Amino acid sequence: MRADGERSEPEHGGASLYTALTAWMLTGERVAVLSSTGPNARSADDPNSAQGNLETSSDPDGVQTVFEDWIDGDFRKQRLVSKAPALDSSFGVLGQRARNASTVFAGPLLDELPLDCRSWFWTDFACLIPQGWFRDVGPDGQIALVAPDVSKITGPWDLIVLSSDEALIAGDLADWMRITRILAVTRGSSGATVFADGDEHQIAAVEAPEVVDTTGAGDVWTAAFAIRYGETRNIEQAGRFASAAAAICVSRMGLSGVPESRQEVEDLLAATRS
Repeated sequence: MRADGERSEPEHGGASLYTALTAWMLTGERVAVLSSTGPNARSADDPNSAQGNLETSSDPDGVQTVFEDWIDGDFRKQRLVSKAPALDSSFGVLGQRARNASTVFAGPLLDELPLDCRSWFWTDFACLIPQGWFRDVGPDGQIALVAPDVSKITGPWDLIVLSSDEALIAGDLADWMRITRILAVTRGSSGATVFADGDEHQIAAVEAPEVVDTTGAGDVWTAAFAIRYGETRNIEQAGRFASAAAAICVSRMGLSGVPESRQEVEDLLAATRS
């Protein structure tokens, strides 16, 4: 919904799509999105789907999970319009390939992925963005932020990323650390905190050229961090790279905020050092 109260055109989104596009733009490797969705999902022949390198697998007879967002004072509010059915572990042909992908990003919109889905993936690096599990739908469809039962989330994950709001209600972060090697809390313009191997790393934000739309910034940060960490095994380097990618994201609207290339991220990093 626009600031003037009028409805805007629907936009594709979700952690899976933001992370998939970021991964393709930064690595050039073929990526896929497995989602519980309907016939209007972004398709592989869509010019905005990374020039056909973004494969999608969905149920053509299903429905989309759709949210309506609006601003109320200083707060963004959200209402559920429609909900796609839950996924199961069978996935189909594309899903079988995804099981053996080098990296998997699990990003539920609601509860279409179960809390014990970690066992579905046989992968070198498994990342969880549990935003959807923090969404509770009220009788009127309005979304409230409610922490999931972390004791029911199975691991081990290699990376779990929470927003600052999620971290505030998540309970004891030590419980989350028991199911992941690395836990990151993104804090917008205040940077991020990364917990790993008993250490706490404070990652500074990279100043954005301008702030246009913060949607998806945490997902872009997550994908960029995972990619750079896989290359360097260095928390600080990966965090700085991720912060630059997120700064690019917030400077443009919607999915156009996904960095266009690794060079764009490196150029912004170089500019901050000069």
